[in-house]
Amino acid sequence: MTKMSEGEGTLVDKSESSSFEDLAAAAAHEIEEAKLAEAAASKEKLDETKTDEWQDLLGSGALLKKIIKVGDDSKCLRPNRSDICRISYEVKIKDTEHVVEKRDHVKIYLGDNEILQGLDLAVTMMYKGEECLLQLAPRFGFGENGLKPGESLGLIGVIDGPKYEGPVIDGETWLDARIELHDWEEEPEHETLPMAERMETGIRRRARGNWWYGRGEPTLAVQLYRRALDVLDESDGGITAPTPSGDLEPTSDALEALLEERLRVHNNMAAAQLKAGAYEAALQAVTRVLTCQPKNAKALYRKSRILSQMGRNSEALEAARAAAAAAPEDSGARKELQRCEQRATRDRSMERRLAKRMLGTSPPSSGTPDKKPSRTKMLVWGSILLSILMGVASVLVYRYKIQAH
Repeated sequence: MTKMSEGEGTLVDKSESSSFEDLAAAAAHEIEEAKLAEAAASKEKLDETKTDEWQDLLGSGALLKKIIKVGDDSKCLRPNRSDICRISYEVKIKDTEHVVEKRDHVKIYLGDNEILQGLDLAVTMMYKGEECLLQLAPRFGFGENGLKPGESLGLIGVIDGPKYEGPVIDGETWLDARIELHDWEEEPEHETLPMAERMETGIRRRARGNWWYGRGEPTLAVQLYRRALDVLDESDGGITAPTPSGDLEPTSDALEALLEERLRVHNNMAAAQLKAGAYEAALQAVTRVLTCQPKNAKALYRKSRILSQMGRNSEALEAARAAAAAAPEDSGARKELQRCEQRATRDRSMERRLAKRMLGTSPPSSGTPDKKPSRTKMLVWGSILLSILMGVASVLVYRYKIQAH
């Protein structure tokens, strides 16, 4: 049976019961607007900023900043999106000493939402060596979903990282943060990176995407999955398409592992796009997986769900049957097949009823047919019979007269 993605016991999506949050997309849009506005700000305005006062970074009161250590602004340079930044930060529940997250000299790709959105935005507005305090509204922290004890913190670069231990963070909990930007550098061209480094970066982005997906934020998950695919892209003479026989050409172990990781990312991205309602894009993602792995049970399962949402029920049933055959012990695949079969039965029943109506052979609306003919029907049939008898009598009289003559 095809190996499933890590952290998933069955083919059922982990966020099956989670509702899609438009908040993620709105927050990402607001972040981008803030970055553009900040980039266009004049040097004079920056020089006038007081370091001992809280700055309203977005003008909405949702993200406040106070500088406690001035950075090097001699060249007025600050990091840009996708730059690799080295930062230290600590996040607490507002007005308490309870630490939620703490990292020292951690590497992040700016703009990838590898850290909380409020921190990610703040770094774009800092100089090298700058240290500041932040106040984050819930939407720039853990959002409406909050964070409960035992849930993953999703720390970037840490697979199967620590769980949260502390009081419940709900959808109205503000956070305090302390963050320092040590330095940064531009992201190198992916083709220049060693295979092992590309693999490591791709895995960390997929893991963070999984974290966002598990929190009901498919838009942010897709963003991380796309970035993972960027670095896991093919290299010279590397991954090839299947040959006419359906087999892949021989590759090195490193390239084979890279291919497996790429397919895993495509599979996960399809689930996030399905959750976000991007059905065409999701179908393209699973198609890429099935091109290389026709019996990938997870891809077949998701293909069935995608096609069902698109109203292509017969194709969905075919994919569900293939998924159940590839993973006969998986309860998720069996349930999907049952749903598709029930839907097919309803469709056939509806088609029969429609055909009967079109042909005028549908049964009467009442539950039981009349056992005795109605008075109206008796009068009609009596009139018809009388007309026939009168016609026959007229013919007989006419023939008798002809013969007598």
